[in-house]
Amino acid sequence: MPPLRVLSVLLAALAVTAGGCSGARRRGAALRPPEVLVEVLPRSARVELDGRPLGPGGGAVVPDAAPEPHVLRIEADGYEPEERVLAADSLEGARIAAALRPRGFGAVRALDYDDAPALAAAAAWLAEEGDPRDAAEYAERAISVDPGVAVAHRALGDARARAGDAAAAVAAWAEYLRRAPDAPDGPAVERRMEAARADVRVP
Repeated sequence: MPPLRVLSVLLAALAVTAGGCSGARRRGAALRPPEVLVEVLPRSARVELDGRPLGPGGGAVVPDAAPEPHVLRIEADGYEPEERVLAADSLEGARIAAALRPRGFGAVRALDYDDAPALAAAAAWLAEEGDPRDAAEYAERAISVDPGVAVAHRALGDARARAGDAAAAVAAWAEYLRRAPDAPDGPAVERRMEAARADVRVP
């Protein structure tokens, strides 16, 4: 599972001092700032809330307490940016997840953080045309959502091979062939596995 990014959003000032009576502690628990779970692909994406940069994957921010909607913007080089408008009263306990669409990715299907086939297709494209680290992240997310999507394992193998990790590439390709034994590209993948194994054995 990819690491989760948690963005602590403070919607009201805490007026609870350290210690105090049990009633104050209960009030402190009630006033604890709500958390918003922000999950982003690629993980290097820059995240902004209300125009304030949070850095890769987010960070702590204090938005205005006014009831206007909040604006979350996610962008990364080589990807189409995404912007979400969030109601001011909808942040507590919210989960915000986004998988940015690579520029040039020709598939008509929209990308969704929880759509394993779409993520696998993006991973396969990124493994050929984009950053292999991003390809691996998209493939790993697809596998975590649905390990039965065979192409995600092949894409992960392709990404690992481009990144120079032959052993991890072989393991991912082997899983692909196990899940799709009759895949048309099976013989080609087997040849790549043999070449990668040879590289691993080289002293």
